[in-house]
Amino acid sequence: MTAASSGPGPNLFSILSGDSGDLYRTRRETFVFSLLAQAAILGLLIYFTSCVIRNTPEISSRLPKFNELQRVFSGHNGGGGGGRDVIPASHGNLPKASLDTQLVPPTVILPKEPPKLPVEQSVVVAPEVQLPPGGQIGDPASQFSQMLSNGPGGPGGIGPGCCDGIGPSNGPGVGPGPSEIYPAGKMGVTVPQVIFDPEPSFSDEARKAKAQGIVMLVLVVGKDGRPYDLRIGQSLGMGLDEKAIEAVQRWRFRPATLNGQPVATQIAVQVDFRLY
Repeated sequence: MTAASSGPGPNLFSILSGDSGDLYRTRRETFVFSLLAQAAILGLLIYFTSCVIRNTPEISSRLPKFNELQRVFSGHNGGGGGGRDVIPASHGNLPKASLDTQLVPPTVILPKEPPKLPVEQSVVVAPEVQLPPGGQIGDPASQFSQMLSNGPGGPGGIGPGCCDGIGPSNGPGVGPGPSEIYPAGKMGVTVPQVIFDPEPSFSDEARKAKAQGIVMLVLVVGKDGRPYDLRIGQSLGMGLDEKAIEAVQRWRFRPATLNGQPVATQIAVQVDFRLY
């Protein structure tokens, strides 16, 4: 005896059409509820992930007037110096921090005879940066503390670098930040390229006010591809400027080059905030 075939099983069209009878009614209702739930979840994901949609970062070839920009110090302005000493620079604290023109570079070894018109040592660092108060002047990054030394760099300053600062870089600042900043896209210098640009987030105040627009930041892209010395070129307020700075500080660039060698350049970037 041959068993009769039960025919093809239920499919998507039979479940939705209802032609399959009472046996599949429960399956049809379960399928419909599951489909609606998945659609609702997908809608919520689209809503929450589309609060900020930003175009590809635009690097402007025209920079605004720097004396009209608000400075946002990132903590890495770069600098270096030394006294042509054989031994490494002594460990110590930084002198007075100031953005004014430097009059007296930092030094570990004080002159035997005090000058007739004493002027306080300083480094070009934003005053709001918290520095350890008092103590012996020196290079905070140095581990050498047996003898007083300005280090092998120079002329002027402390460390293995150059030119009246503290650290291994160049200039009156502090640390291994960018030096010798070139204009991007001019005199044979290429324009740096963004290779990693995490999106910014909206502030609560801006989201409630449904504020949107563009924040333009002017910054230095170092030879290491990191952003330094951020300034606000175009402001939106309501916390969006701070959100733009937080995001751009995490950006990474392919640095500009001059004759095939990476160089530090100053550029402007746009951070686009849009609500959809």
